[in-house]
Formats: sequence, C-alpha cells, structure tokens
Amino acid sequence: VATLRPDQGDESTLVEAILGSAPAGPVGRRVADRGSSTGRVVLAAHNLVSGDQVRGVDLELRAGEVLGLVALEGQGQDRLFALLAGDRKPDQGRIVVNGKELAARSPHDAIAQGVVLVPPDRLAALLPSRPVAENLTVTLYNQARSWLGLVANEAERVAETIERLSIDVRAQRRVRQLSGGNQQKLVIGRWLVSGFRTLLLFDPTRGIDIQTKRQIYRLLRELAGEGAAILVYTSELAELPQVCDRVLVLYDGQIVDELPGPTASEESLLIAAHGLHTELGSMPSGPTGLGRTSERVQP
Repeated sequence: VATLRPDQGDESTLVEAILGSAPAGPVGRRVADRGSSTGRVVLAAHNLVSGDQVRGVDLELRAGEVLGLVALEGQGQDRLFALLAGDRKPDQGRIVVNGKELAARSPHDAIAQGVVLVPPDRLAALLPSRPVAENLTVTLYNQARSWLGLVANEAERVAETIERLSIDVRAQRRVRQLSGGNQQKLVIGRWLVSGFRTLLLFDPTRGIDIQTKRQIYRLLRELAGEGAAILVYTSELAELPQVCDRVLVLYDGQIVDELPGPTASEESLLIAAHGLHTELGSMPSGPTGLGRTSERVQP
C-alpha cells in the first residue's frame, strides 16, 4: 500500500498506511462526562508508581462502568493490573477501594475487598485436571463459615452460573479438555459464584471464538448494569466500542489519553498507543496525564 524513502517513514505516516485511512478529526479528545456511568468511585489509583513500568498513573473506576485500557506490548499494563489486584505493592502512590486505602500484601487482601482478577493465562487460573464444579466453587471455601451451608448452596450456584454463561460441560470431568472459550468462562464464572464488586480482566477474549467473545461482551454489560465496576485491558481494539463506556490509553507507563468508548476509533486508539497523539493534535493537561510530550517509538 505504500513505498517510502526512509526520511518519509515517520510513525504517523506508517500508521496511516497500515490502517488504510487517516484519522478523522483531532485525536486525543478527553470526554467531559463518564460515559453512561454516574455511579460512585469504587476503585481509584493516585500517582501510582512501580519501577519504570508504571509512572504516576491516576485513574477512577465507577460502579456501573466498563472502563477499557489500551496499550501496546510492554507499556506497563501487566504491572498496573498486578498492582490493582494486590499481587504487587506500589513503590509510590495509593490504591483506594470503596473509600479505604488498599494495603494489600497478596491478592487475598484485594479479593477480601471485592477486587478480583481474570488473568491473561486462563489455564494458570484454573485447576485443569479437576472438574467444572470444583473450579467454579474453589473460591468459596476460603470464605465459608459453615461447610454444611456451603454444600447446600454449591450445586445451585454452579447450575446458575453454567446456565448464565452457556458453559459447555460435556467434558466437565477435566477442565483441561474444554475449549479455550469455555475455560475463560469458567475463570469469570468462579467470581460470579463467589461474588465481587470490581472485576479486572486482562485480555479476556484473546484466542477465543467470535460467539464466545459476544457472550462475554454481553455479560460485562449485564454486570455493569447490575452495579459492578469493570476494568478491561484488551489487545483487540475493535472490541472497545462494543463494551466500554470510556477508554484509557497507556503509553510508557502513563495514562496519555482518554476517549469515550462508543466512539473510540481504532485509528485514534492506535495513534495514542504509539505516543503520537501530541503530534497530530493538541491535548489539554489533566489528572490522567494528558498532554505530556510524547516520546518517539523506535520502529
């Protein structure tokens, strides 16, 4: 689609050639409202720092909101999710959950505050040699006050979750034998069984079929409608307008852009993810780090 001399091949020109079109209008507009969510803030990060991977991140996630996160590989998204899920302690800054500071020593402390994670490696999150029911209820045992009460409610909770997520249980004796999409549903389903307030999902639809992706999208919107707060990172930009109220863009460990989810185009997201937004349009400064001077990415 293009043949260029090296001195013509700046990032914005290459991005335009790859996408097949130039971005429409100015890039990097910050939304004045917060999508469809008017709920209270349930998870907030204030000047979060961790090594050189997360550098002064501020964000707010509200009840009833699906907040998207976009980043190229290695821009700090892995570390940010580890911090929010209680898997790492920040070097600096605070994480506040429902108005109280989260001083997590492990993910257990975050889970106790209602913050749960669906990680990128679904098999690592499952008991692959164990049956479906055991995988769905494993998080219950840590909170059970009465083994008798747990056993009485377990079958009902499992059946409701399997039906809601349309989990194919024909190979239910060993989770390893399920398809990737059904394995991912199990990881999400276990938190439906045990309960949560804030759901963190790291690339939840990567490597699964289209039908299962749509089921997961519908589920996220349903959960948000029920008051859950959801933060989702995805490597597939086309998914974001389908499910997100707002989208944040992470570049070089900082939030550099915020766009309304329903109108966030792949062009604008990809340009911001490459740190090119300040070259193509001016941006106001603000608490999410908008308007900093971008650094050029080496091709």
